[in-house]
Amino acid sequence: MSEYIHAYEYETNVNPLLKSVPIYSKLITDCNYGINFIDFSEIYNVKYKATTPNLLASFIKIKPNSHHLFLHKENTNASSHLFYIMDGKCNLINSEEKDENDSFYLDKGDLFISPCFKAITIMNTGKEDLNIYYINDSPLLNYLGAVCSKETFKASVYSKDFLLDNLEEKSNPKNNRKGILLSNDDTEKIGVNTITPVLWSLYNELPPNTIQKPHKHNSVALDLCILCSDSENIYTLIGDELDENGNIINPTKVNWEENGMFITPPGLWHSHHNTGNTYAYILPIQDAGILLYQRILGIVLK
Repeated sequence: MSEYIHAYEYETNVNPLLKSVPIYSKLITDCNYGINFIDFSEIYNVKYKATTPNLLASFIKIKPNSHHLFLHKENTNASSHLFYIMDGKCNLINSEEKDENDSFYLDKGDLFISPCFKAITIMNTGKEDLNIYYINDSPLLNYLGAVCSKETFKASVYSKDFLLDNLEEKSNPKNNRKGILLSNDDTEKIGVNTITPVLWSLYNELPPNTIQKPHKHNSVALDLCILCSDSENIYTLIGDELDENGNIINPTKVNWEENGMFITPPGLWHSHHNTGNTYAYILPIQDAGILLYQRILGIVLK
């Protein structure tokens, strides 16, 4: 036991040097059929898959004509699951239940959330490849050594029509950012107004000839580009500091690519740019739900 326990002097150890969350991007076209995890567990020194300290992102690809993928709780121990249908159509079935209410039919552009489940089968009901962006909070539970056993919200579908209609109705055209935050009754009761108690989701439009000003927050963003026909002129700048004019100093440039995701690390300034003549849309997923509840999100808008 004496070899196991340690002590450290306070001032020189209170801020341990941890490896940073990386700036990273990946396209679904580079993925194989099945589930393709984006795994940086070696950065966080853990034995389970993790894209960020709290979240695990992946691309799912399923062949057409009733091919399916089976997800079991043993491999997806999470309190929050989010699926965005990038291409194709599918049926998500709670494989442990007989009730037809546990089947969800989804089409391209639909978003589906689920609390913890025993097992889910995803069946491709179309004649083309089914492509899905899938995020859960399994790294958070695995870090705590916890197993999710209680549903904290209801499985729900945010249809493409719901997303676009609310974007037009509720976004303020006078604001610099045209976007809507997704929520439900359970998270509104808590007061965080996020898509699950852990996950936060923004449906964000980037119009032509627009700069969405620098902002930063303590959550990690797992950004999915859902529409972009002009990758050369649509991009995000990411960096540590701003100059006296509010511009990011020596930024890293990440071009948006349709059906691709990129990671925006916590605490870094980032701005979205569209210098072209086409519209683009992005879907950032963050662990901001739990950070809002802990009162530590720290979002700053310029």
